[in-house]
Amino acid sequence: MESKQSWEDLISSVKPNKKIVCRTCILYNQKVRTSRDDANIKCCCGRLVRCHSFDGECLSLKTNKDNAKITDPPKEFKRIHSSTVPVTVYGALKSNGSIGCKYIRIDHQLPMAPIYELLVNDCGDTKPGLILSIYGGAKYFTMTEKLEKEIIRGIIDAAATSNAWILTTGVNNGVSKLIGEGISHYRLLKPNPNKIVCIGLTKWGTINESTRFELKHTTKKYPRVSCHRQISDNEDDTDETIEKNHTHCILFDDGKLSGYLNDGQRDALVKEACDDKDHKCYGVTIIVEGGKNTIEVLQNDIEKKRPIVFIEDSGRLADVFASLINQTADAKTDQQFIPSDEVVRKALAEFFPSLEKGEIINTTKGIQDILDKKYRHLLNVFRMDRDKSVAETIFKAIFTMKNKQNEININSEQNVDEENQDKQHAEDEDILLNLASQWNYFDGALSILKKTTTYYEQ
Repeated sequence: MESKQSWEDLISSVKPNKKIVCRTCILYNQKVRTSRDDANIKCCCGRLVRCHSFDGECLSLKTNKDNAKITDPPKEFKRIHSSTVPVTVYGALKSNGSIGCKYIRIDHQLPMAPIYELLVNDCGDTKPGLILSIYGGAKYFTMTEKLEKEIIRGIIDAAATSNAWILTTGVNNGVSKLIGEGISHYRLLKPNPNKIVCIGLTKWGTINESTRFELKHTTKKYPRVSCHRQISDNEDDTDETIEKNHTHCILFDDGKLSGYLNDGQRDALVKEACDDKDHKCYGVTIIVEGGKNTIEVLQNDIEKKRPIVFIEDSGRLADVFASLINQTADAKTDQQFIPSDEVVRKALAEFFPSLEKGEIINTTKGIQDILDKKYRHLLNVFRMDRDKSVAETIFKAIFTMKNKQNEININSEQNVDEENQDKQHAEDEDILLNLASQWNYFDGALSILKKTTTYYEQ
């Protein structure tokens, strides 16, 4: 369900309260002019000195009122070189289909509450019951076509049956591109497709200049005087652009035209949805391939007790974890143990042969922390030749996590009177049964009914 208001109108209505703002470099402003010889001098933010959009009093003119030149310009861009400004870049990109990608450029340090509220409003005030973070391969990876199709089908099935939001990096390569193209095919093949909300979270400075120019040009009422390239025509640019099959793309800006987003914004958005006291939402992360930087995603998830699904045979980090989880679990005793340094390094050598010594030490420690026994109920592996589907593995991951929570709650409530304990147990089981019914996860429902029968027989 979509909002009756347009995306542009929703943003225009929240701009006055300044809860959603943008950020830009303030070392120079749009009034600064340079000589022809200095035309290609760059600011440390990545823009040409003469091509800044800031319209307030800039730092260069504060320090030198008669000249735009800074005697000793900073070589490294810092937070003090930027400031919040009103949101000016937002709109919807044109698409071949009926759905265009809605975008907004915002300050990277904004609290996530107003962003979550904006997204919920755009979805017709419908909150997500599930958030699927699909992370891992940021550039290029190779998988079998059969596995690719199963990943896409499983994620879309899970999203379509549970009012889910899908989160990716939002750029047109790697796993983000795979998911975007899968959603596009789903819309084409289904006569009445369920609305799949797919949100890209990326950095304004990550995408290339052509894409930034397109977003400005597409924004209604964007000042045409500021609608120009901000880097030299001779400068090598990235090939990063937006994956346009996403329903939304949130572009976080720290003032620089470079770099990549860390996991802070995704983590905060999922937490905002899952902490909503008036609505139940679960967060699950699916790791497809992935590099060493993906460990930050995993660390944030286990800290918040969110389940993770590793896609075996998708490559690199996903396969490292799939291998180590298998090696360090005893199926007969249901016991797990932390792998030794040697075992982890052997797995890393197989899937990350070019890692340097320092990187191996840090990555090994990060992997061992995640494989701690207290987190094992959060770690799940999808194996193509063993498991029914990715969708079922996602729901099973939630059930495993929830069942473990219930066990912990029961053990911690030994001093609570028996009547209240039975009531809490019944409420927890009702939640799981409702989920199993909603998601058509019959194996999950059966296991709950068996456990309930056993519980009351004791």
